[in-house]
Order: sequence, then structure tokens, then C-alpha cells
Amino acid sequence: MDLKTTSRRATLGAVTAAFLLAAATLPAHAQDDLILLEKERVTMYQNGGIGQDEQAAMRKTAKDWPLRIVFSERKDNEFAANVKLFVTDQRGAPMLLLDHAGPMTYAMLPAGKYRVTATKGGVTESREVMLDGKQGRDVYFHWAGKPKVDPWDGKPIGGAAAPG
Repeated sequence: MDLKTTSRRATLGAVTAAFLLAAATLPAHAQDDLILLEKERVTMYQNGGIGQDEQAAMRKTAKDWPLRIVFSERKDNEFAANVKLFVTDQRGAPMLLLDHAGPMTYAMLPAGKYRVTATKGGVTESREVMLDGKQGRDVYFHWAGKPKVDPWDGKPIGGAAAPG
């Protein structure tokens, strides 16, 4: 074996070792970045409030949640469920997306400015919300419509005459 061949093999071995070393550390860094990114984007939330028991349970913990959203509809202010909810931060990055939110949805978000968008029955409403990190904020969405009508007498539930 001559000096030229030995030198080539040594160079090739060094390059291969450097490549393998770099490749071995790459997955660890990529994995760390993935985990860090996911931690940034996960928003803890509580969704429910259908029925008196769920409403009472959620109201007991309301003070612990920075953002509290309530959905209602019709003239009788009945709680509304199956709302599409989308919350973004001030840069427009998604923080929370629910296809079946409501009637009460609480979100654990850090202090900052957010846009809360809710869609029910094809009607979309948005609110700008500022969370100060000290006290919670209540946000209400209401969709107008006819009151719930009793199928037996045609009158709105609550006793008033049905609009004619």
C-alpha cells in the first residue's frame, strides 16, 4: 500500500466518522425541537355545560381558567352547543380549534391578545380578547333567532304568545 492510498483511506474514514457523528446527533435535536414545538401549541381546555350538573361543575372551577367562553342562541338565551371554535394568538397562530364547542368552553392561555372566532348555523362572530394573566375574562357569543316553541300549543316556551 502506498502513501497516497493510505492518505485517501484515512481521509475517507475521517469524513465517514464525522458524517456518522453528525447523523447520530441530528435525531436528538430534531426530536427536541418537535417536543418543544408541541408544548408551545397545546392548550388545555374544558368543554361542556350540557345539563344543570355539568354547568354547576364548570362554574365551580371557572375562576381557575383565564378564558371562559359561553355560547347561547335564540330570544330565550338557551345555551348553544356544537359551535365551531377557533382561537388564535396575536400573530395568527392557532391556539385552540374545536368542532363541537359549548355551551361553555374554558381555555388555559397565557397573558396576551387573542382572536376568538365562533361559528353556529353558518353565522360567524369574532371577538378580540386581552388576557392580563391576573384575572379571567368572560366572552359571550349569542346567535339570534326565534325562541324554542312548544310543539303542543305553538307558544314559545316560557308562556308568551308565538310571534305571528
